[in-house]
Amino acid sequence: MSPATSHEAFVEANGLRHHLTVWDGGGRTTVLFLHGWLDLGRTWTALVEALPPGTDWHCAALDWRGHGQTDRVPAGGYYHFADYVRDLDQVARQIRRDRLVVVAHSMGAMVASLWLGARPEAATGLVMVEGLGPPATSPAEYVRRMASWLDQTAPYDPARFDRPMQNLDHAVARLHRAEPRIPADRARRLAEWATVTGPDGRLRWRYDPLHRTHAPVPIPLEAGLEFWQRITCPVLWVGGTLSPWTGPELDKRIAMLPRGIRHRIPGAGHAVHNDAPEAMATLLAAFIQSLPADPASR
Repeated sequence: MSPATSHEAFVEANGLRHHLTVWDGGGRTTVLFLHGWLDLGRTWTALVEALPPGTDWHCAALDWRGHGQTDRVPAGGYYHFADYVRDLDQVARQIRRDRLVVVAHSMGAMVASLWLGARPEAATGLVMVEGLGPPATSPAEYVRRMASWLDQTAPYDPARFDRPMQNLDHAVARLHRAEPRIPADRARRLAEWATVTGPDGRLRWRYDPLHRTHAPVPIPLEAGLEFWQRITCPVLWVGGTLSPWTGPELDKRIAMLPRGIRHRIPGAGHAVHNDAPEAMATLLAAFIQSLPADPASR
């Protein structure tokens, strides 16, 4: 697949217009790509371009609410995980074909795990890219986060979180700070997609700055892992050997996936799909090839 074969699409979910980038190979397997926090669907482009020749999947990369070209919540609204789950449920119903495979990074993997824990029949397979699950949070931390959220949002002043950039080079430099291993040409292309010019002539990321506030009520760790254990489809968990999120605690979490297999890609960090798209594409193709052709045969 190549950029020339992609097109833009919009679907409505929960009163918001959601944007998707679609690469349609004409097949009956829909692969729904879900990005992480402050990212956008176009982040998956290098991976899709690296898929084996002849791949016929119907690929769609979603922009979450308040990210990319998807609508932001109206004044007074917020971005809770339950909202993302509900959006995913509606978007998937509208775009899927015979089989649905979900490929999700970081925050997107968290949302996908909540959805497939609650709706285990909804997908044929799940790929969790650096899916970490919720953090361990003490009761005192819940109180602190609620206080912080109120300080940031009652009232909410978006100017507090405004981080304009002078030009595209400035945006690329910021992107490289977050993803230091992404090649320069790929970083520049992604920065072009991920920014918009404001009335003052300066660039800003396409996400709603409200996302930069502290979410008030994290999902409890025990509840998050219960969702993981209720996922019945095969799960491929993919991480990078250079990711800062490694260790025995994460290994124990991954072991809770009933049908999970784990793979770490050498030389990749947290953004595996941008650090090593070719290796990630090879893993993804092999995983989907291993899934049942008929969803009813699971």
